Amino acid sequence: MNPQVLEAFREDGKRLRSLRNKPLQAIHAKLPKRQRVELLVRWYVEEAPLCLRLIVSWHRWTKSFCYFLTNLPSAPYPLEVICQAYKWRWQGELLFKEWKSYANLHAFDTANPALVEGLIWAAIAAAALKRFLAHMTQLLVQVPMSTRKVAMCAVHVLGDIVQALKTGDMAGLYDALETAVTYLACHAQRAHPKRDRLTERVQLGLVPCFEHDDMSEFADAA
Repeated sequence: MNPQVLEAFREDGKRLRSLRNKPLQAIHAKLPKRQRVELLVRWYVEEAPLCLRLIVSWHRWTKSFCYFLTNLPSAPYPLEVICQAYKWRWQGELLFKEWKSYANLHAFDTANPALVEGLIWAAIAAAALKRFLAHMTQLLVQVPMSTRKVAMCAVHVLGDIVQALKTGDMAGLYDALETAVTYLACHAQRAHPKRDRLTERVQLGLVPCFEHDDMSEFADAA
């Protein structure tokens, strides 16, 4: 990756004139580490100029630079918003991985469009049900849950829930949900919640919200 750097600004807004009008690799050693830098860079794609914003941030744990490339304008999306949004984007990547790895989205063997669409919706519905179980267990048991662990082991409790939903058996549904909550609370808790507060998505304030009011009816029944 070696685009031409057209403009360079430090995080505090100072223009870095010494970094302008040079290839990125030529200024790499001069990039500051104490503050993030925003570069306006240009490539030529099929002889047409492509100008994008390149956010460069020093990662003190890996001792290397992180690069965020975007075409979003700087006015409503300043540097700090781009860096924060990338962390949210990673959650989307994890969701797709969950669909493929734990909801059989990768295992289809058919060229029939109708079957493909039905299987895709079935996989997404299963993943959504697992997420519901994860958040419900978190609210009732008041412990941080791992959505990945829930996705992996919820197969052991989904059968009874789906069967109760199919038949409209409300008593059976409550029994199945109680069994699911008990099982997941034992087997799908987050392994390192304290560490996650420093390195994972909870850095952004996404901490568990334990509110009994929304779940009190089910909790009493369970």
